[in-house]
Amino acid sequence: MRCLGCTVSSNNGNKRRAGALASYAYSITQVIVNLVYVPLLLGGIGQSEYGVYQMVGSIIAYLSIINSTFSAGATRFYCKYYALGDEEGMANTLGILKRIYRVAYVVVFTAAFVLMGVLSVVYQSSFSAWEIQESCIMLAVLALNLVLTMNNTISIACITAHEEFAFLKLSQLVALVLQPVLILVFIHFQPFAFTVTLVQLFCNFLLRMVQQIFARRKLGMDDKLRYLDKGLEKQIMVFSGAIVLGVVADQIFWKTDQLIIGYMYGTSAVAIYSVGSQIVNAYSPLGFAVSSVFMPKVSELWHADHDMGAISVLFVKVSRVALYPLLAVLLGFIVFGQDFIRLWAGDGYGAAYWVAILEMAPFTIDVAQNIGLTILQVMDRYGFRAKMYLVAAILNIALTIVLAREFGIVGAAAASGIAILVSSGIVLNWYYQARVGLDMGLWWKSVLREILPLIALCVFGGFAWQPFAGCGWGGLLVGLLCWAVAFTLISFFVCANDYEKELIKGGVRKVFRR
Repeated sequence: MRCLGCTVSSNNGNKRRAGALASYAYSITQVIVNLVYVPLLLGGIGQSEYGVYQMVGSIIAYLSIINSTFSAGATRFYCKYYALGDEEGMANTLGILKRIYRVAYVVVFTAAFVLMGVLSVVYQSSFSAWEIQESCIMLAVLALNLVLTMNNTISIACITAHEEFAFLKLSQLVALVLQPVLILVFIHFQPFAFTVTLVQLFCNFLLRMVQQIFARRKLGMDDKLRYLDKGLEKQIMVFSGAIVLGVVADQIFWKTDQLIIGYMYGTSAVAIYSVGSQIVNAYSPLGFAVSSVFMPKVSELWHADHDMGAISVLFVKVSRVALYPLLAVLLGFIVFGQDFIRLWAGDGYGAAYWVAILEMAPFTIDVAQNIGLTILQVMDRYGFRAKMYLVAAILNIALTIVLAREFGIVGAAAASGIAILVSSGIVLNWYYQARVGLDMGLWWKSVLREILPLIALCVFGGFAWQPFAGCGWGGLLVGLLCWAVAFTLISFFVCANDYEKELIKGGVRKVFRR
């Protein structure tokens, strides 16, 4: 007879597997959608309008810091109380977050109004009058969109704690497909950047409504404040204080480049840089797809008996699995990327290839190890990562100003790559080993066995592809198919360990049984 604990553990494991599959489906769909959507959007609104859209998106990203800060706190404490079976603590967590967000709404709209004035002054020499006017309208719309997202944070925390990852990702997947379809329809009649933001607002409203209904009716979400727990409120604020530094650093790191380029070279240069950044944006979720479903599991291991041995094993397993799709895309892009950019975006976007490479390569370590950030959050040790990334962001700005003046947008990308390598590749790995207690020696030994044969395949593929470069979409698709087959075979027979092989075999057996 099976015990209740075994049944619960099995169910949770099934939820995590289903969630990981749904996350991968979302990530793959995101890549496909971007492949189709971005060139159509570029053609629909033009390079200049696309540059405006990306610039304003970079500005509003700074306001999203507020949501990112408290959403992490909501998820962390709600998962904690859910693991402990404390319904009162769960309800109070959400109730306190609602109180905090009422103040945050006012901050967002006030900041958006101030930013309109700042933008009008700073970019008056590099933007046209219409571009400035349109940018201000878009700031207002995106501020409202951000408030909608913040309002739904408590629902996301509840869905995550209950490990309903499949629903979460599938609902996001529907919005992912619906949004660009509607955008492409409406820009046919109104080919402007602000049209894109209006459609985004509408789709976000629908998504949030569906997720809130699911959380309340299916999961019984309770967000009524039982009593004002000052201790819990203080814990959330202290934790969020550590998170906010990291989020600020992230935004400075990834969004300031575009602001500097826009100031130096105008909207067209921003558009070219953004094409490379779009590839990086599509790349990173491939690693997050696996690690994002393990917050409850890490929380369980830590709060049960602080089992760092088990957490280290989980860290190695999850990050190795996450690394395979990352390497497939990165190494494949190195081989085929120049042809892809030319066919996908056009002849005027060749520099976007180097932007993508210079950011993706060092970023691979950070993305593959993303479960490490989950571990830091659960252990309440996120502060170091936040401080480290803030220093990296400042370094990135300094290097960008210098290198962008000398080498243009490629120099800006190189600055980001250097900062990522130093911070995430070296300093953060030292911290994981020396202060957190993760066995990073085990991780690097394990990963090198995975990486080296695939790098050799990349070198061979680069030479093999040269005679066929420039042969159009048909030749590129054949090349990508050959790459996928070769990568899969070498990954399975040369790189994969017993756990990964059994994971693949188990998935194949399930498919055929169905």
